[in-house]
Amino acid sequence: MKALKVNPQLGLLEALEGGRLLERRLDVTANNLANVSTPGYKKDVLSFREVLMRKFPKGWRTFKEVTQTTDFQQGPLEHTGNPFDIAIGGEGFFKVETPFGVAYTRAGNFRLDAERRLVTAEGYPVLADGAPIVIEPGLAKGGLATIDNVYFQVDASGVIAIDGTEIGRLDVVKFEDPKALKKYGENLFVAKEGAQEIPVDNPNLRQGYLEGSNVEALKEMVNLIEIQREFEAIQKSIQGIGEHTSRMIETYGRT
Repeated sequence: MKALKVNPQLGLLEALEGGRLLERRLDVTANNLANVSTPGYKKDVLSFREVLMRKFPKGWRTFKEVTQTTDFQQGPLEHTGNPFDIAIGGEGFFKVETPFGVAYTRAGNFRLDAERRLVTAEGYPVLADGAPIVIEPGLAKGGLATIDNVYFQVDASGVIAIDGTEIGRLDVVKFEDPKALKKYGENLFVAKEGAQEIPVDNPNLRQGYLEGSNVEALKEMVNLIEIQREFEAIQKSIQGIGEHTSRMIETYGRT
């Protein structure tokens, strides 16, 4: 009777590949959880599909291809009462000026820097009509007044007024394909080469509000539990393959 031919190396390869995918899931899940309270943060999601690839020394095996994308679903709007907090109620991104060029963000937790420019939390100037905007002090009068006695107002379309005088309009743009944007860090996105931005005529801006992160903490915690259980299953699988290999060596080594 012909002995059954078993390839434990292939099983080990599949288990190691599964562990690598779980490690990727863990990184994404941990990063999402770390940004659960970050204004305007957009969570990352992983998707998998199986493809055929040639295995050594011959034949074929399945391989899981991983794609990481950003979920641009809007986060909840929270009222803060701070006139420099601005949320985008619809689609679009604020444009900001950085040392590496123009970047985009949904985080509207702005402030004034030493030069009285409107900047992001990281200190990057917010663009209005294509340039950084300077908020000069004036006489406060009714409505929202800052600690610097400036009556700073932004309407739904992005028009900025200081003490009732319009000084510019915030640049809010969108992209036909969200995949044209990639994360750069510091809650910023950059556009891929060839991507064309489209001005948003009515971004429905909400002054005194902040858009929260779209990360669902409970869901990400469940993901962590699932990842831990799958890691344990893979460890048992690798242990079983090792024991099976030892028995094969012991059995066939004698013959």
